[in-house]
Amino acid sequence: MYDLIITNGRVASEHDVLPLDIAVHGERIVALGVRGQFEDVGAVRVIDAAGTYVVPGGIDPHVHFDLAMSETMVAQRPGPGSRAALHGGTTTYIDFAYGGDNHDLVATVQDKIEATGAARPHADFALHAMMTGDFPLSTAEQIREVISGGVVSFKLFTTFSGSETVGGVMSDDGRIYSAMLETERHGGITMVHCEDECLIDWHVRKFTAEGKTHFSHIHEARPALAEESAVRRMVHLARRTGSPLYIVHVSARESIEAITEGRERGVDVVAEVLHSNLIWDPSHYLLPQGGRYMNYPPNRTIEHRDELWSALADGRAHTLASDDYTVKLGPKLTGTTIDNIGGGTNSVETRMAVFWSEGVSARDMSVTRFVELTAAAPAKLFGIYGKKGVLRPGADADIVLFDPDRRHTFRQDENLHSDCDYSNWDGWEVHGFPVTTILRGHVMVHEGEWVGPEGIGQFVPGSTPQL
Repeated sequence: MYDLIITNGRVASEHDVLPLDIAVHGERIVALGVRGQFEDVGAVRVIDAAGTYVVPGGIDPHVHFDLAMSETMVAQRPGPGSRAALHGGTTTYIDFAYGGDNHDLVATVQDKIEATGAARPHADFALHAMMTGDFPLSTAEQIREVISGGVVSFKLFTTFSGSETVGGVMSDDGRIYSAMLETERHGGITMVHCEDECLIDWHVRKFTAEGKTHFSHIHEARPALAEESAVRRMVHLARRTGSPLYIVHVSARESIEAITEGRERGVDVVAEVLHSNLIWDPSHYLLPQGGRYMNYPPNRTIEHRDELWSALADGRAHTLASDDYTVKLGPKLTGTTIDNIGGGTNSVETRMAVFWSEGVSARDMSVTRFVELTAAAPAKLFGIYGKKGVLRPGADADIVLFDPDRRHTFRQDENLHSDCDYSNWDGWEVHGFPVTTILRGHVMVHEGEWVGPEGIGQFVPGSTPQL
């Protein structure tokens, strides 16, 4: 007898959609079969998935839980963050190990694994390691050991030399080059926040001289040119080192062009897009409490957002993330100028539904492409595919039933679960919604209600990235 059978659904992968049933024993998928194949064996529980797409549990490749970049930017804890993720159809999130001024990467990663485990997250998690500031040569030399421990990705910044709200994490190109040499040598992947600090500094000084200091000018002070410039530099370093390169939260049309050109020249560079960058416009900064819509890079105008949608549809962009960095409204609104405005967005719960609604329902994006962007590609890029990101025998039974016809309106005080007192998605209606979320065979959320066990999230070690 099986523990769980999911029947009558349309089972989707990044390749196809088929009328299959799924059998689960323990915490893993043990078989896929034609409709009714497992009826004679029976199961402790049977879920009728008629009318839904059965997709792999979402993998959010970019979240920040329990992270303090400054006194202002202090992110929510893993408990509420992972609960929100599961309500939104995300069963695995990839967080960041950040050591601040401590450049011992091995200790930083181990401390993060232990701290997250002690926080008893409800969803499974993997990790990226952050390398920040003027780290010493010995830090890059630790990359090999960190990779052997199951953390294969290393994030660096080309901006944020220091501010009250964001802090100082920028590394120079030489240090980034040193990290790329090591990731290439030992089978890892380098990920970079790309904005050119020198171009930003010039624009900030120019706008300050003109009296345009209000943060509503942030998209002009941190223009697409600054993002493109940093992307092109990093693609060049990746080409020379051979390191795989993951560009986080790509927001500009020109950045997509630079990444596409790099790939045409044989560089293993991929683009991540945030669902908030697909929706929010610079005009949102002019609304009351407009600072709540601010993230880095800033919101872009429609020609950039249209290009992001096009790139997601045709394969020039590769993953869909949230960059969840949830802080309360008061701290979020600290800082009101172009050189001192907080970032962060509470979006881990809304990622899957907003992308389905705006992509699959509104723009006819295929369900297979949805699966690729929200689950399969992140799993492959960060070395957890096979265990996560796919519905096949041997994989963890991370399964989401997506109702393409369900209409759902997010309400801050009713059906959103992050530890936050506001949401930019409050009142936002989606067409298509995850009605059941299953983690390793445990039904965690069903029809909006928490029905699963608490605190069962586990660390998922990564192996060599698949590009």
